[in-house]
Amino acid sequence: MADVSDEEDFEILLPEEREFQEAARSGNVKLVKTFIRNRINVNCMDEKDRTSLHLAAGQGHTEVIETLVDSDVRIDFADKYGMNGILWAAWFGQKAAIESLVKCGANVKAENKLGQTMVHCAASRGHVDVLQYIVTDILEEDEDDEEDNDPPEELDADLPNMEDQTKTTESAGAFGTMWGGIGNVLGYVSNKLQGVKQQKKIRDEKSYLEQKLPEKLDSKTPLLIACEAGQLAALEFLINARCNKLARTANGSTGLHLAAAKGHPEILAKLLECDMEIDVRNSEGKTPLHMAAENGHGDVVELLLQRKTNGNIKSSRNFGAIHFAAKNNHTNVIRILAKYRVDFNLRCEFQNAAIHIASALGNCEAIDAILDGGGNVNAMNEKKRTALHEAVENGFTDAVEKLLIGGIYVPQIDKSGKTALMMAARAENITCVDMIIKADRFFIKRKQFGQAYKRGSEPIQFRKERNAAQCQMRPVCWDLATKHLTQEDMEKLIFVWSFTQPQVKAIQSQFTGKKSWKEHTYRMMLIWLHGIDDNPLKELYESLVSIGRKKLAEQVRFKVSQQGNGKGCSIS
Repeated sequence: MADVSDEEDFEILLPEEREFQEAARSGNVKLVKTFIRNRINVNCMDEKDRTSLHLAAGQGHTEVIETLVDSDVRIDFADKYGMNGILWAAWFGQKAAIESLVKCGANVKAENKLGQTMVHCAASRGHVDVLQYIVTDILEEDEDDEEDNDPPEELDADLPNMEDQTKTTESAGAFGTMWGGIGNVLGYVSNKLQGVKQQKKIRDEKSYLEQKLPEKLDSKTPLLIACEAGQLAALEFLINARCNKLARTANGSTGLHLAAAKGHPEILAKLLECDMEIDVRNSEGKTPLHMAAENGHGDVVELLLQRKTNGNIKSSRNFGAIHFAAKNNHTNVIRILAKYRVDFNLRCEFQNAAIHIASALGNCEAIDAILDGGGNVNAMNEKKRTALHEAVENGFTDAVEKLLIGGIYVPQIDKSGKTALMMAARAENITCVDMIIKADRFFIKRKQFGQAYKRGSEPIQFRKERNAAQCQMRPVCWDLATKHLTQEDMEKLIFVWSFTQPQVKAIQSQFTGKKSWKEHTYRMMLIWLHGIDDNPLKELYESLVSIGRKKLAEQVRFKVSQQGNGKGCSIS
């Protein structure tokens, strides 16, 4: 709807014109008449091309309206949005003003620049009294109100064959049987005619109440506008006025689609009472459930699922409700879909599951909700990629960590032979590389010790050190890597700490100069440190001794013990 607010802007008006318009707005008839007697320009306009008639109509001041009309105000003059006085009155629900303007000869079928008539304006704002007045006092569609008491043309074809009935009675030779056959025919005709009487005809599509907006505005009828605006009373009135509740927009959306997209459960409930198909599709193959899920309206999603909509139905792009919710990070919708056991592993285009879509967009909350709802963290698309590949490729570090915590299979190779680790290394995403290696080592260690891992069973993260003892060791690792360890030492530690060749290659892929190996050593030590659960100083001491650096190991032990005053890290 165009801007029809009461925002004041009288910069182009003369002082007396400003006072005149304010008098019309406030309904001060006496002052309006005074200005008119003083030969004020009754058609003076503000910067939005609104005259005093617009303002009086919007406020419902009938005396002012009639006074202005008597003074030759331009009754159908439109402002910059195409809104004239009668449209303003309809927009603000001023029935008395409309009656006054109609009596004064205003154009009742005027349209603004959006193609909206009085009916559209009233329907969008829920002014049922205005709609009632339009139907009872303005419309001249008597032919729609007349009951057609003649039987329909196809009735004769359905009538029982009288000749057959007569033959039956003759062969039976029973007088009572004959009258019974005739009674059946008469009863059939009576029931058929009664059904015709009870059946409500919908209005012709050329009716003023069925007038559509231009195609560029989706060809919405007043009833569809009421659905979209959530105006239940207006919708009920228009349905009772025999408006077509099955009307569609230019893209094939029904009132159910529009109400679902805007989050109006009461509108959907009303339309479903009218036996509308719950899984009706628009031209994109979307159902009301898709529209509600896409826009995050959990209450509407729940209503539709309660009414037995198909939770796994797909649109033309094979998107289901779960995919739309994942794409837009609507966790409330995802949790409701889980409650009604919608398939979280449903596949859309390119065989992507919802977890792929959420990860490719970095929607961490959606990832959590999908995994909580039973989504398969290791689901693969047609390229044999997991969600981890998608998150890494798009550089979403937080999403990568969410998936790692979810227990995703890190070494998965896609169709092109790449792992997520290789992709992260190629993109020089150091944080992702280190987290992936930490997670890979963590799960390998768990498997070796026969310890099952279940997401959420323990607090875990892969970005920083996990406890105070590890944090205390961080500066020690830096000192060793930059001042004491050699390249040969690093190569030995790689073997001692069981780093794999792909892990080492990923760490060493970032080249910063001749001293890159020192940074690589430090990163490797932090990754190793993350996997130490008990006593990191003891582990470090034993590792240095194993590579022939016992003296250095003693120095490290002494230094850490001095810093901690006998507390924290220790060797037992």
